[in-house]
Amino acid sequence: MNTLSFTKRIIRGPADAPPIHRFHVGQLVRSKGALTRESMTGETYRITATLPIRDNALQYRVQSSREIHERVTDEGNLEMIVGTGKDGPALAERTFRRTHIL
Repeated sequence: MNTLSFTKRIIRGPADAPPIHRFHVGQLVRSKGALTRESMTGETYRITATLPIRDNALQYRVQSSREIHERVTDEGNLEMIVGTGKDGPALAERTFRRTHIL
């Protein structure tokens, strides 16, 4: 029986340079699949931190507008949100704005 194996591809610069993250802190991204049992495919997250490589993949800390806690996922589980139009930044701020009840 033949077995196929797949490896995650990491974008690298010069040989001695660290890998380059595709996404930056503050950027809105969409999940390619559900990150947890409660989350949905295509849910929107904000990148809150870039993390080092783990299991041969770049890692990110992300947060959904529906949750107060953050999650960690790898670059392969995220995709860039494109075509937000001129209202994109304002919409993002309305989506991720926090209101605190004291």
